[in-house]
Order: sequence, then structure tokens, then C-alpha cells
Amino acid sequence: MIYLIHGTNQVDSRRFLIRLKGSYQDIQIISGKGLSKEILEEKLKIASHYLFGGKSSFLIEHFSGDWNILPKKLPEETDIILWSGGKVETGKTLVKSFLFDQRRKATTFRLADAILFKNEKESQSLALELISAKEPIEKIIGAVLRGLLLAFCAKDDLRETPLSSFVQQRIKEQAKNWTRVALKKAILELLRADVALKEGRAADLILSQFINRTAAL
Repeated sequence: MIYLIHGTNQVDSRRFLIRLKGSYQDIQIISGKGLSKEILEEKLKIASHYLFGGKSSFLIEHFSGDWNILPKKLPEETDIILWSGGKVETGKTLVKSFLFDQRRKATTFRLADAILFKNEKESQSLALELISAKEPIEKIIGAVLRGLLLAFCAKDDLRETPLSSFVQQRIKEQAKNWTRVALKKAILELLRADVALKEGRAADLILSQFINRTAAL
């Protein structure tokens, strides 16, 4: 089976992707940037020899929409998952498509997810929406701080935390976007932003600057 997860709502598409990945015993991740048919066929050929027990999958991140690179027949017990941050036309290829194009109502947790996945455009949009809806600024700061601290903890071990397996997996995926040093810097930037907000500076400007700085870490 070939799954296509796509659309501009990357926060929700990433959440769905994490759930889907959890259903496989083995998953290999390939970048779709510059991926050719020959390279993919070679990877599938090698994998078909040593993957065993349960269903396995190949995840192609940032799929370009070039359906010609996909094989006509997949190895047994192997699926391909295609992820794209934009909408992809399916054409004649038989796929199970999940389109995430419409964004749901902004929440502080969705903003924290967007920041931790380093999706700057989505983060800026969610932050502005929350401010316009007069969401308490301390609630926004608290949600983002919690997300950053959990990502830092994920660099060690989350098994002792009272979190569901799905939440733990999502946090681990987010933590992959950061180094320990970058997370420490992001927490420091957030504390600076909190001080500036308590001093009465404009929330939209301060949060925008914070998002811009952390996205570059």
C-alpha cells in the first residue's frame, strides 16, 4: 500500500504521520529531495532482504509529487508512506490519500507543536490568531515552555513520565529537530520574551521575534 499524507496544515499532518508510523515494526526514512527511481529501487531491493517479522515501511519525506520514481510493485509486507508539506495531485497512481489542507482552530498546544517542528510559517500564523482571540499570554508561554522542556527530556528518556505512548513518540519526533544546546537557547529566548511581555511590550511583536529566532536555532 502507498499512503500519501499531504497538505499545508503540517501540524496535523505530522501528528497523523506519527500515529501511522507507530503501526509498523520497522520504518526507514528517505529524503524525497533529489530522489530518483533508481535510488529508491535499490533501497527497496536491499531492504527486502533483511527486513523480517511484521510489516515494514519506507517513509519518503518532502515528496516532490513525481510519481514516476515509485515502483510498480512493492516488496511483500512493505508499504510506502509519502509526506509533503503541500498539496500533491494523485494522478493515476493507486494511493490512500490523506489531505490536511484546512487548519483547525488555533490552540496553545498546536502553537507549541508548530514551534517544536520548526514550522515557522505555521507558528507565526497560529501565534497571531491566538493573540487576536485574546488568549492569555501566560497560557501561551506556559504551553511553549512545557513543549521545550519535554523535548529536552526526550534527549534522555521519557519512559518514566506519565505520558501516553503516542505523546512520547510525538515528543521524540520533535526533539530530533533540536540539539541540547539549541533547546537551552530556545528556553532562554522564551524567558526573555516573557520578561519583555511583562514589561508591557506588544505581544504580537515579541512572539513573532521569538518564533523567528528559535526557528533558526
